[in-house]
Amino acid sequence: MPPPPSAPGTTTARDVARRAGVSQTTVSLVLNGTADQVGLATATQARVRLAAEELGYVPNRAARNLRRRRSGNITFISPDVGNPYFAEVIVAVQEVAQRHGYLMDIIAANDEAEKLQAIARLGGGISDGIITSAPTQAVWDGLQGLSARGVACVTLQDQGGDPAIPAVCIDLELGGHTATRHLIGLGHRRIAYVSGRQSFPLRARERVHGYRRALREAGLPEDRVEHSNSMAGGAEAVEALLSRPGPRPDALFVFNDLMAVGVLHALRRHKLRVPDDMAVVGFDGIALGDFTTPTLTTVRHPRAELGRAAASSLIRLMQRDATDVPSTLLPGLLVVRESCGGQRSPAIGRGGAAA
Repeated sequence: MPPPPSAPGTTTARDVARRAGVSQTTVSLVLNGTADQVGLATATQARVRLAAEELGYVPNRAARNLRRRRSGNITFISPDVGNPYFAEVIVAVQEVAQRHGYLMDIIAANDEAEKLQAIARLGGGISDGIITSAPTQAVWDGLQGLSARGVACVTLQDQGGDPAIPAVCIDLELGGHTATRHLIGLGHRRIAYVSGRQSFPLRARERVHGYRRALREAGLPEDRVEHSNSMAGGAEAVEALLSRPGPRPDALFVFNDLMAVGVLHALRRHKLRVPDDMAVVGFDGIALGDFTTPTLTTVRHPRAELGRAAASSLIRLMQRDATDVPSTLLPGLLVVRESCGGQRSPAIGRGGAAA
């Protein structure tokens, strides 16, 4: 004799299985989104979904996650949630997470100590996966500890050599080389690098390394000034450059677009024309650069692609689709606008800079 139906308002997977004429395991596979992985027939999947809809059955994700010791949450640890760059990455991560049934938390951690505190809290099982940068050995050690306890981890811009923790990166060195080579191609010979102040050690492949390589190839000297990573810091960098004795630079390669906006503001305050008196190239490609005066030449990052790739890698690790997810390296794209003095052109990438 079949078991009695569940009480009204308490429809279960058993009821769905009875209605669809399948086992409860089949119902679980279909409603958990894993039916395709085991080759379950499309017609069977459709029958299960129809039965669930007719009975008004909604899977109890909380109970399922508890049985699996899963939270259903992922966490993005960001160094600067107010920066438009990270905002775009976060949106892309969240879209992929929601599509796969995960909720996303965001933690702001501006330095190593705050990041280590966040990692320690996340070790308590409140998150199934983490996306963050890992610019110091201590942070890497923390992430490796989480990974060993079954928390999936993906890093942005930092590769530590652990195959269990894939990285998703923009090729910063290539971007710095492309931007600097573009300025050299326009005839500039005194090119200064306006650097953001780094609270962490330099990565192995940073934009400054590409800048230096392009100058070495052209036989040109380096020039660098460092200030806070902000619009105000960019303006302060210009003040420092103009107060020095000797010839001023004829072009500036700037750490990121936020600093470049401050650079443009300070140059205008000193009545220096851009690009006639000083050319400027930024980095990151945030939307603000298309609305500055003059519009900002920049190395655009595929931020949405960066976020989607990081989220996809994380979900593969969490769902155990793979134990060794490869790292991803994405190229930046040089977008030529008014601030460099070159001919405005569509975005270009590895093929070289437009003159």
